[in-house]
Amino acid sequence: MKRRLRQRQILDLLEVLPELSVDDACERFKTSPATIRREFVQLAKEQRVEKTWGGIRALSAEATLTQLVPPAFASRLVALAEEKEAIARAAAELLQEGDVVMIDGGTTTLRLAEFIAKKRIRVITNSLMIAQAIAQGKGGRPGAEVHLTGGTLQPESDVVAGPQAEAFLKLYHANWAFLGAAGVDETAATNYNEAVLASERLMIEQSARIAILADHTKLGRTAMCRLCGLDKVNRLITDAHPSTGELVARLRRIGVEVSEVGGVVCRGETGDPC
Repeated sequence: MKRRLRQRQILDLLEVLPELSVDDACERFKTSPATIRREFVQLAKEQRVEKTWGGIRALSAEATLTQLVPPAFASRLVALAEEKEAIARAAAELLQEGDVVMIDGGTTTLRLAEFIAKKRIRVITNSLMIAQAIAQGKGGRPGAEVHLTGGTLQPESDVVAGPQAEAFLKLYHANWAFLGAAGVDETAATNYNEAVLASERLMIEQSARIAILADHTKLGRTAMCRLCGLDKVNRLITDAHPSTGELVARLRRIGVEVSEVGGVVCRGETGDPC
């Protein structure tokens, strides 16, 4: 068996097995331990797997994504990783086969890649990292079709912005826009990066429904730039946390649909935190 074919089959096995030992791989591929160890070492060297005691396992989602991102972005990516994963998973479940979705760059929206890569959808994004993560998640198989905007690269986030990106976005309409936010209060969603604000607003204008993906630390905060009023937002997806219970209740009372995922929140009879 050719080496690259065997490595591809090893990676295929790790999609269904939590771990693959040298002995198990020898039995499956009818080859020697020395050959399998060489394959494992090479795959680990290429950062396609993680070494374990006596075998290998698939890279965690955080490890895979961290390889793709600028160093300054990586520290934000691993913060509240479980919460961001739950938010991204819930957002991905909103999509149906054939949907078009616009996705803005950010640490939470980047986590979408693992959940949408194999969906038969079209993705329009201004994020090089999201495009790359989806391509990697597909593993050479059919799945999400990615359309990447042009524009000027923002090196701290690998997002492209400017007149080229805006002209590109005006060409398309989407079923959903998924955007992150640095702050969400009772009136608006806000962000810090003024350079990409025009592109984010165009994603909102060109999409039938808008979802803001923001972990609990963003709720109740206000960043420098107003992204949109909450009247534009169809869904806020956040993680359940006692500190945001009162704000979530108020947002629901003014008509914002809020999805709280993960975590455990104690609620009183009014829906507010106990």
